[in-house]
Amino acid sequence: MDGWIERTGHPRGATLRFEQMWALAQPWYAGRLSPKWRGRSADEAQSIIDGVGLAGEFWRVIPS
Repeated sequence: MDGWIERTGHPRGATLRFEQMWALAQPWYAGRLSPKWRGRSADEAQSIIDGVGLAGEFWRVIPS
């Protein structure tokens, strides 16, 4: 990551470890193939993100 940032000049953004990504993906996509699946609320989405330990402004869900 550091080499890419240096080469491109892009600022470092939010990153997460593979284990965090996998822990986020499990509840985030659970049940998506079910015909009964419904979208989640902003509070439900934030609860999933918080549960994985992702913090900071980048990880705040903006309600629509």
